[in-house]
Amino acid sequence: MPALLIVPADERHLDAMMMVMHAAFDPRYGEAWSAAQLLATMAMPGCWARLALQGSQPVGFTLCRAVTDEVELLLIAVAPQLRRQGAGSRLLARAQEDALARGCKVLFLEVREDNQAARYLYQVSGFAVIGRRADYYAGKDGSRRAAITMRFGLETLIV
Repeated sequence: MPALLIVPADERHLDAMMMVMHAAFDPRYGEAWSAAQLLATMAMPGCWARLALQGSQPVGFTLCRAVTDEVELLLIAVAPQLRRQGAGSRLLARAQEDALARGCKVLFLEVREDNQAARYLYQVSGFAVIGRRADYYAGKDGSRRAAITMRFGLETLIV
């Protein structure tokens, strides 16, 4: 199996990122972004993306946005066939390193309350729960789910 490579991503990688997004996000939760949303966000000041490749196959990505000394992890996606093999941890660690390199002090994210796999990843990666937004996510069936807001202090990465 080829090694996992994480590279900077831009608009040239939109199709690859959308392929991963469609595979990674369950449509019943309505969390996947459109290509237009992804492209517009990537073009905003302070935003950056990373693409994970296994050989030439796109298997994951992150999208982050920095404002002053804070970063928000807007999206993280891993293809289902690579879950629980370290790709998500590596992408998350790279987002943390990128944020620190940009002079940021804290990284925030939001996760669907019932997404136990993602919440476990964030917890073991050092994120702390700091809030809850009721009815934040709207499912395709009209159901609503809360978002859990999490925080990671980037000073913990400084050795």
